[in-house]
Amino acid sequence: MPSPRALDTDTPIHRRRRDELVTVAIAVIADVGAPRATISRIARQAGVSRGVVSYHFRDRAALLDAVVAHVYDRAASELGGSVSGAPTPRDALIAFVSGSVDFYAEHAEEMTALSAIFAEPGADRAPRVEHRTEITDVMEILENGIDAGDFRVLDAPIVAATIRAALDASLHRLRLGSDVALERRELVALIDAATRR
Repeated sequence: MPSPRALDTDTPIHRRRRDELVTVAIAVIADVGAPRATISRIARQAGVSRGVVSYHFRDRAALLDAVVAHVYDRAASELGGSVSGAPTPRDALIAFVSGSVDFYAEHAEEMTALSAIFAEPGADRAPRVEHRTEITDVMEILENGIDAGDFRVLDAPIVAATIRAALDASLHRLRLGSDVALERRELVALIDAATRR
């Protein structure tokens, strides 16, 4: 039989507290880096005891996982409609690329925290379901575009990975102060030219 605590971990209050702690964790990681973002430091910044954080997240790894999931979920929420609602695969790909650049610029703190987490020794985003889903979704757009005649015949896994790498490079440049409109325009032009028939 589940313990009383186990039964009480998905209430609105519990979810709100978890969300608050994730928000604080993002700010701390973005400020001091992932290695220095200890449970104690995050608890102090949140104005709660270490025990409160440990109640909601079994350990630091679980909290960092929640940060990663939060950022991916937010990106999917903000980009999903424009991508899925695009009239053609080419429009969907452009919406994904331009929307990603805009998301990076508008959510700089979250993206800084995400990059810091993935830069930790032993961290690897490749096995994460969120990353695999993103790559799979881009591959599906590419494959649909080939079938529709929007795109040239191409290797979807290679091109999807290349698009991901180009977006990673764009994120890095944006963090160094690159112009958002310039990044968006150049990436869209580059990827459109590389894929169109």
